[in-house]
Amino acid sequence: MSESDFSLLDDHTTYDRLTRMWDARDPMPHDLPETVLVALALDDLDADYELLHLVQHTRELAGTRSQSEALTIVFSGVSVWLMMQVRALSPSERRLDGWISPARRLRVSVRQDGVTWESRADAQGRFELPRLPSGLSRVVLSDLDEPPADGEPDEDPAEEGETLQFATPAFEL
Repeated sequence: MSESDFSLLDDHTTYDRLTRMWDARDPMPHDLPETVLVALALDDLDADYELLHLVQHTRELAGTRSQSEALTIVFSGVSVWLMMQVRALSPSERRLDGWISPARRLRVSVRQDGVTWESRADAQGRFELPRLPSGLSRVVLSDLDEPPADGEPDEDPAEEGETLQFATPAFEL
């Protein structure tokens, strides 16, 4: 088709042909609308979070003789780092081990499609979620509601009455 032929076509016909061409050569992923809706639902626009930024995302073998891969994801913010190691338990289930730096006790929530799984980081910043479904996820770190247990020092750097909340962008587990 020459350039002069395009001038004879109306915009609707041109766009229709372009749509058919791209649908044939590079179709939209079948789950794109649902993925976008999940990401928007997880956005929590009403909450005031410090958004953590992705620093590292690597895949590596878990051990020298192991065939399982570990996914390491690191997010950073102005006042906190979050490192997570994700291992596949099955094609649809994951184990998540994480560390918060500087170490502090926080609530760790993993949100997926309207469902939330929770864990608590200990005084060393360590937490785990032994069984999670795979899928688009978001991690939210927030203050614990209750005071520390007797004998545990409260090393939380928050000022009296200040609330700590951090959130990652959506990522695939």
